[in-house]
Amino acid sequence: MIRYFDSSALAKRYVRAEGTTEVNRWLREAHPATCRLTEAELSSAFARRVRDGTMSARARAAALDRMSVDFKKIHVVELVPALVSRVHELLARHPLRAADSLQLAAALLLANRIGSPIEFVVYDERLAKAARAEHLRVLGA
Repeated sequence: MIRYFDSSALAKRYVRAEGTTEVNRWLREAHPATCRLTEAELSSAFARRVRDGTMSARARAAALDRMSVDFKKIHVVELVPALVSRVHELLARHPLRAADSLQLAAALLLANRIGSPIEFVVYDERLAKAARAEHLRVLGA
């Protein structure tokens, strides 16, 4: 089974929060996947936490190191034209932000490539609703 983790889910691996235990279990139990965008979104979230004082610079560095190791083991859907072209139809059907539409498009593209269902792990309600409407099994939200 492949489980696609969006940024809201994968962040829980690096910053202890409600859902961290589930996310870590789900990562162990399946073949994890995400989009290259997740790497940038997580780095942004860590930097924002340092600026607002909820994460130390040392913890940010440790999270980035751990993320780098993890991304060598996670299937990463790259940001390519075929992926971006799927965003337009998703945005027409769902009230998503651009980054969320890229996450959903990446999960759908991956499911089409492998020819079997995947599970979509997300902690954003709007994105979870859109994923369900696109017939993905949603975990998390």
